[in-house]
Amino acid sequence: MKRNRDDILMQKETTNSIRRYEHHLELTAEWLMRSIEKGRGGSCAFFSPLLGWSKPYPETTGYLIPTLISISNALDDHKYSAAALRIGQWLLDIQSQNGSWHGGLYPSASSEGSVFNTGQILKGMMALFHLTGDHVFLSAADRGANWLASGVDGYGLWPASDYRASETPSYYTHVAWPMLEVWKSTQSVSQRTAAERFLDMALERKLSNGAIAQWGFDDQGSAFTHNIAYTIRGFQESSRLIGDYSKYGRPMEEILEFFVKKSELSNGRVSGEFDESLAGVKKYVCLTGNAQLAVCILLMEQQKSDLRLVNAASKMIDFIGSVQAKSRFVKSIRGGVAGSYPLWGRYMFMRYPNWSAKFYCDSLILIKNRLELER
Repeated sequence: MKRNRDDILMQKETTNSIRRYEHHLELTAEWLMRSIEKGRGGSCAFFSPLLGWSKPYPETTGYLIPTLISISNALDDHKYSAAALRIGQWLLDIQSQNGSWHGGLYPSASSEGSVFNTGQILKGMMALFHLTGDHVFLSAADRGANWLASGVDGYGLWPASDYRASETPSYYTHVAWPMLEVWKSTQSVSQRTAAERFLDMALERKLSNGAIAQWGFDDQGSAFTHNIAYTIRGFQESSRLIGDYSKYGRPMEEILEFFVKKSELSNGRVSGEFDESLAGVKKYVCLTGNAQLAVCILLMEQQKSDLRLVNAASKMIDFIGSVQAKSRFVKSIRGGVAGSYPLWGRYMFMRYPNWSAKFYCDSLILIKNRLELER
């Protein structure tokens, strides 16, 4: 009898958690829709209480598309997939003749294509191709992936200088991943070869403690958990696409176990930056990175079912929910997720980035789906 009572209580707790995650998903999704409305084409990069809404950001608009489609499915509301189509058309309209997309906000002062930004937009193009079957999106993605592949040198690097680093940083695994997404449909040998050349080079940077050297924005110093999670997930998703978890996915388990323990010990309040010795060097939380790491942990859990991993991810997600903007009086921040907690933390100081909301939605959908398996 006691066993049945415990089971009923556990089922009730699981159901309540799912409802809570759905509520946060709805709240955050509405904020993302406002960022698109204000972006007049794409999604605004961020909202600042001091400066208002920014110009649209092609890079994050691109990888927002698969999230909007997932939200549409999770909430059974087609307005989100319709918004994904609208911003996808905008991205088609601003693609360069050589297949790349420019860096920075739109319109950009630069006429040069951006490796990282182009990679993220490929995710949106492929998501729309799979949603609609329209080859215009596949064609755009193919041209973008070919441009990326042509830029990889014999060392597996993109020689052009990065945002702040002198050599291609390790978080560009997040570029190799979408190149492989395109390859799955085109079967282009050059696209897969170039992506794996970078992945293999980046994997050689793995240190004895599980960290990946050069995974931050800068050549030296600490890395935001945002970039750390970029690096890890790029490896994970690339393994999924080539159908070999052991090649790039399993080598990420050591570092993910480190963050599992950090989440358990801090109740989800993980330091916003770590150096390559894995010392947490800042007291603020990078909320963007928290959500991304939760996603990575849940992806690992899909390979090896373990409620301990689910618990660690849920703590990170729950911490974000506890500090999410919920004011009914300031519409522009309601449902937004700040770059940092507190708001004046070093990552995206005093801003609510669209990618923080995007990754929080991704994590909410994954944890919701995982808990539904327990009911």
